[in-house]
Amino acid sequence: LSHCAKSLSCETGVPVIDGVGAAVKMVEALIGLGLKTSKVGAYGFPLPKPYQGDFAPNQWES
Repeated sequence: LSHCAKSLSCETGVPVIDGVGAAVKMVEALIGLGLKTSKVGAYGFPLPKPYQGDFAPNQWES
């Protein structure tokens, strides 16, 4: 679609946005701003679960 977006826009009279080109420009902008995902407090530790059967702790100790 990138090679024909301009001609398609002229033919139809509506703006045609190339999705790949728009995504690449968005990523370039985010990199340029130095934005990154948060590394602090995003997820809590999982709650402890009771294990039964083969995975139960100390199952072989009597």
